[in-house]
Amino acid sequence: MRCVVPAVLSAVLGLLAGCASTPGGSNDPAVAAARDVAARCDALMADPRIDPVRDKIQLPLSFDAPQPVDRLSDRTYPTAAESAAVQVLWEARSACRRYGEEKLGPMPNYRAESEEALVDLLGDLREGVITYGQFARKFLHVGARDKHARDLLDEAQRARDTASVD
Repeated sequence: MRCVVPAVLSAVLGLLAGCASTPGGSNDPAVAAARDVAARCDALMADPRIDPVRDKIQLPLSFDAPQPVDRLSDRTYPTAAESAAVQVLWEARSACRRYGEEKLGPMPNYRAESEEALVDLLGDLREGVITYGQFARKFLHVGARDKHARDLLDEAQRARDTASVD
């Protein structure tokens, strides 16, 4: 089963390994574009201005990534320097998303909703409305919803594929 372009974008934003191993290999234009986007996103996330929060936020931000216990229980709020770093992280994530959509097309609706929830969480963290631990716990919840929506979409796709073969 081949990954479609929006699914490849989702892979770039957190699941690249899943699509990169699909048939088509490095000669597949969608896979090559996904690798290009991944490289661009890696470069954006390597910005040293993000460094103040690297030990406070599980990076890269992936909806499938587990959160370490020490992050889940962190009751501290961002300092001024960390708030600035969260802003840069948000900007890098946004630039990555825009570049991905430019190269690969729009992401599926469920992923766009997850990305919007992440933007809200980053805003709350930057403003000091939530602690790092609250951010991590809420991000886990967003990730669980994202996975459930992706599973439902995959199930519907399999059902459609099966129905078209019969």
